[in-house]
Amino acid sequence: MNLHRYNYTILGFVLGLGAPVGGLFFHALVSGPVNFVWLRHEFHTHLFFYLYMGVATPLVFAGFGRFTGGILDKFYEQRESLGEVNKFLQEQSIIDELTGFYNRRHILLEIEKEVERARRYKHTLVGIMIDVDDFKKFNDKYGHLFGDYVLKECAKIFDHCIRTIDILGRYGGDEFLIILPEATLDTGHIVADRIKATMAKHEFKAKNRPVKVTVSMGVHFFDNLEEIDKNTFIEKIDRSLFQAKSLGKNRAFSHAAPHKKAHKDKE
Repeated sequence: MNLHRYNYTILGFVLGLGAPVGGLFFHALVSGPVNFVWLRHEFHTHLFFYLYMGVATPLVFAGFGRFTGGILDKFYEQRESLGEVNKFLQEQSIIDELTGFYNRRHILLEIEKEVERARRYKHTLVGIMIDVDDFKKFNDKYGHLFGDYVLKECAKIFDHCIRTIDILGRYGGDEFLIILPEATLDTGHIVADRIKATMAKHEFKAKNRPVKVTVSMGVHFFDNLEEIDKNTFIEKIDRSLFQAKSLGKNRAFSHAAPHKKAHKDKE
């Protein structure tokens, strides 16, 4: 939209009209009393001058204003385009291209941020690591396009099952990570159970045939974050995930403080 070009053209034309008006005003100041006779004589004597100043000068000023406004319009268009490019590049740096959710690099930054926030405000935190069961077999049997389809569908299911304040990212390969700020162990159980139930009902199709896809989940409840960083955070939820897979997959294994019992989902 050439808004500056339009506005500056009008402004230049108005400023150009000021030239003959100003010339007439200053000529009147040095010529003595101003009356109708004087004005008629002035226009009759200097008609060409006032016609030139009244037409040519506004047009020249309008042209200059249009040129200046056009430069400004291009500048703002380029700045807007550059802003869009920067926004796109920023999104590309934090978003997983396949699933559309946070990538590994950014989800690790989110862990650092949420651990620090929970430590500062004495909040609890829950982490969930999710692994698609037997994902390699899907790739080998149905091809990598089907594997990509499964990952995208799973990501949508996980996002649907979490709260608005929760954070979802693809940790790598067929593994996903969810951060639940200000959550309790029960909250982690609810999210894990919801994911398991939704996965059981969801219809995955390979070559128009239904395929059952399950996930294993490691859930860890953090109520003391004084000695927790992103590495220990990952280590603890990954250990719970290992337990879930060792127990037969298609379930969640949760771990909390020593005085709490582990929670296991059964098939």
